[in-house]
Amino acid sequence: MTVVVVAAIAYLILALILIYAVDHMVALLFRETRSTGSLSLSALTKVLAVSRKYYRK
Repeated sequence: MTVVVVAAIAYLILALILIYAVDHMVALLFRETRSTGSLSLSALTKVLAVSRKYYRK
């Protein structure tokens, strides 16, 4: 039973390392020109206007 648990944990760790490596390789190939973490003020106002429009209906 402990062999199965150790194998499962090792498999999960290997999968996480593989995902992490692929993510960084993709980030090297496709660099972002803008920051996606922050929304601009105009985009935020558009989202609020649309949500108010659908809230009134």
